Amino acid sequence: MAAIIREDTCPFCGGVNGCMAKSTQSCWCVDATIPAGLVELVPDPARGKACICQACVRLYNQDPESFRVRSERQ
Repeated sequence: MAAIIREDTCPFCGGVNGCMAKSTQSCWCVDATIPAGLVELVPDPARGKACICQACVRLYNQDPESFRVRSERQ
């Protein structure tokens, strides 16, 4: 059975990602720098379908290696 991908849920923590892509309002990510290394960690089923939340971007920026290891265990 295929996992259901929710556009409003972060693919790493499962929390609300705050995506405004389908809104008339500007999204927080417009002014953010999302590291390519973090984008590469997004699981294939969610890639291009679910945005990463601000908290996970911050965690990755603080310690990319620990974030990578933790995301691979999930």
